[in-house]
Amino acid sequence: MRDRARTPLLVTGLGMMVAAVLLAAAPPRAGAQESAAAQTGTPEAAATRRVTFQARLTEDGAPLESGVEWRVFATAIDASGQLPLLAEAQGGSRSFEMTDGEYYVHAAYGYAGAVKRVVVDGSANEEVFTLNAGALQLNAVTTGEMRIPSNYLRFDIYSKDIDQRGENQLIARQIKPGEIVPFHAGIYHVVSRYGNLNAEIRADLRVEPGKVTQATLQHHAARMSFRLVRTAGGDAIADTAWSIITEGGDVITESSSAFPTFVLAEGDYTAIAKNRDQLYTRDFRVISGVEQDIEVLIE
Repeated sequence: MRDRARTPLLVTGLGMMVAAVLLAAAPPRAGAQESAAAQTGTPEAAATRRVTFQARLTEDGAPLESGVEWRVFATAIDASGQLPLLAEAQGGSRSFEMTDGEYYVHAAYGYAGAVKRVVVDGSANEEVFTLNAGALQLNAVTTGEMRIPSNYLRFDIYSKDIDQRGENQLIARQIKPGEIVPFHAGIYHVVSRYGNLNAEIRADLRVEPGKVTQATLQHHAARMSFRLVRTAGGDAIADTAWSIITEGGDVITESSSAFPTFVLAEGDYTAIAKNRDQLYTRDFRVISGVEQDIEVLIE
């Protein structure tokens, strides 16, 4: 299971205070622990019951076979202000040996999750968690359906709702292209970044329960390489510093590489090359999907 921010997008059946304390608890540790005492102080020799937990994307869906993180908590907040973590496991359906009592059980699947208050008293030996979740699978191209290399591309996922500061809440960062990532059903604000400068596009996408929403976004940008040369087609001159200026006069990036490559959004720019305290410039235009080598001549 990938690392992720434990954002309480959907927590049903619990007060917000309890949910916040639970989801802020310590992350799962290496190795599964599949036995739990009802509360701190319960004798270790107390009789236990075997309780099985399973998670489903939808109420009538099949149980998930892998990728679920299970955490079992006591219901009483300790001196540190947290709910004690009693047991944890990873996989699909998992069983725990539990003494009689009340627990909070959290099932996490990707960025989807659900919390239930579970009473162990022998009346039931199985608990089903319905996550009401689907997944996103994202990719991006440039004009002409040209595929963007995966090492240049990342996605950030935000909630659709605006908070009190007028911002969308960040849910997931740096999602890789083609990765299938579970989320609760709902609408999400997706930001696709091509490179690390100004090539960015946004879209609102809907995740439906039990389904994978596949989306390919289109960037209007291109990779541009730069060389300071003495003659057209010549070798790049070493010890050259570069600045790329937008049409509005803003410095968008700088580099000390003799032969840098940048991803830039479509538009007009100026390249400034500095070598031996001399400045050389060239105006150029970025055309979406068209990679170019920009040569700046020493005149």
